[in-house]
Amino acid sequence: VRQAGSWTTSHNNSNDLGAQYLYGIPKEGQSLEEVQTLLLEQLEILKRGDFEDWLIPAIVTDFKKTYKRQLEGNGSRVGMMRTAYLAFEDWDDARRKLDRMARVKNKDVVKLARKYFGDNYVVGYRRDGEQDLPSIEKPELVAIEIDRSRQSPFAANILSMPYEPVEPEYVIPGRDYTTRKVRDDIVLYHAANPVNDLFTLRVVIDVGHRNDNRLPMARDLMDKSGTPRFTSEELKKAWYRLGSELSLAVNDNQTVFTLSGLDENFGASLRLMMEALTQLSAGDSTMDELVQITIANRADATKDHRAIQRALYQYARQGEQSYYLNVPTNEELGQLAAAELHKLISGLLGYHQRLEYTGSLSASAVLEQLSAHYGLADDDLREPPAYEPVPIRAPEATEVLLFDKEMAQALVRIESGDVPYTEAIRPEVNLFNECFYGGMAGIVFQELRESRALAYSAWAWYYTGNRQNEPNIMVASIGCQADKSAEALGTFLELIDDMPQSPKRFEEAQEAQINSLRTSRLGFRQLLGAVRLWERQGVTIDPRSWRFSQIQQAELADVLEFQAVHVAGRPKLVTVVGDLSKMDQAVLEGYGATREVGIGEIFGY
Repeated sequence: VRQAGSWTTSHNNSNDLGAQYLYGIPKEGQSLEEVQTLLLEQLEILKRGDFEDWLIPAIVTDFKKTYKRQLEGNGSRVGMMRTAYLAFEDWDDARRKLDRMARVKNKDVVKLARKYFGDNYVVGYRRDGEQDLPSIEKPELVAIEIDRSRQSPFAANILSMPYEPVEPEYVIPGRDYTTRKVRDDIVLYHAANPVNDLFTLRVVIDVGHRNDNRLPMARDLMDKSGTPRFTSEELKKAWYRLGSELSLAVNDNQTVFTLSGLDENFGASLRLMMEALTQLSAGDSTMDELVQITIANRADATKDHRAIQRALYQYARQGEQSYYLNVPTNEELGQLAAAELHKLISGLLGYHQRLEYTGSLSASAVLEQLSAHYGLADDDLREPPAYEPVPIRAPEATEVLLFDKEMAQALVRIESGDVPYTEAIRPEVNLFNECFYGGMAGIVFQELRESRALAYSAWAWYYTGNRQNEPNIMVASIGCQADKSAEALGTFLELIDDMPQSPKRFEEAQEAQINSLRTSRLGFRQLLGAVRLWERQGVTIDPRSWRFSQIQQAELADVLEFQAVHVAGRPKLVTVVGDLSKMDQAVLEGYGATREVGIGEIFGY
């Protein structure tokens, strides 16, 4: 099949019945009935006990990893207690679940499978086709006047409770993390894991799909490849036995290999990672199958409203430099060879790179393991291509791009580019985002949803660039009924250009930002990512100390000035995906130069 999976819903927090879900997506020419048969055959394997003895201990190890990860955060800790409480489960029993799981034998799984997996299932097929939907008359809705000063007795009681202010905590280099040289051209960033024995190692290389558009395809092939020692399936089993995982992420200008697992197996995991990256192998049939799956996925994307929206706003934002217009064509995919893509993966290790380790091993112990198992060529590593930010189009007047798609909702997005990143405006950025969006208490939600009922979903955010030369961008998004699109867009544009002034809302936003900086702690797993972001932005480590001071001194006038200079009055890039026959075209045209876009303009397949 093209894709398949399974999961269990136990409903143990409501003492309700559970269910096992299985899903599959057919390959080209494969029927849904055949996929159903293949999925049900997997249950028959369980009923027969046709699985290896090592698998259950490995599954228990995997659950232990998940459990340890959950215990790293207070939200998950509280969630586990809440689940046990709602299920009337004794806490001592709940917390020993893994001990009981470790005693499960193969025969117990077989017994359970035979008991529950019979003919008592429901099958759902999703078939493409025209649907005859009933017409529902739209009711008249009157705008609700919102009093932003109102407060419920419950909220007033909570807010009046006495408390001791928590002082912020900031990152200190040398104390919270260290840097060590692996060799002259490789730096190791090290952060300690004080909670458990789970490690994460990231190998970061500044080469992305804008430098080589074959990289996403190489990433997908890597998941289906083996090595001379292991088939693809055997390699996955080897990772599972170690309790480790290797993944590859590719973005615009960066590729990241992420290795994670148990520190006791760090060395063995490193060895297997290097084997998997430098000795990849796959047959022609694997490559052919991947090409067909990729082409089928692309065909699905041209029918999916959210994929269309992403391609449309990237086209509006970047024109011919849009990601979707710079991928290999379907014809070019067919000309790619597995050996070519494998060489591309292994070749990444020939570039300058950063290693980011978070775990329970000391920096010295990590360096020893790297020296023993992270074997790279003795030659000097190559400099990656220079980073070149992709500019955001700045039209002279607002543009509205329309994509006609029959669907219940319409997806509307508003964007406008701004200056490259500068730390000087960061406090105002944070306060503006809190005032304007700020979740359900923000202006956007209250005006578009609560007061006027114009949108199912609505949000807005001023995003800062992730690097010094990367432009900031203002983004606003609405999901609404198609026949409300024009009105919702007009209202949103008015809010962006003429943000309602509310001293009360500013006070709440300022307090929220101050409390967030006081109480938010960078978890040990987020630490190195934050440090690297600050380095790319060229700011002091840790910049939150300065931001905290500035936000405390800020006034409403500062936010209004920021909004006037960086947000209001700018020509917008507006994209609309939905049923155009239900939209007021004349009103849409009043917002700017309007043009309908076809599928071939936004996807370069």
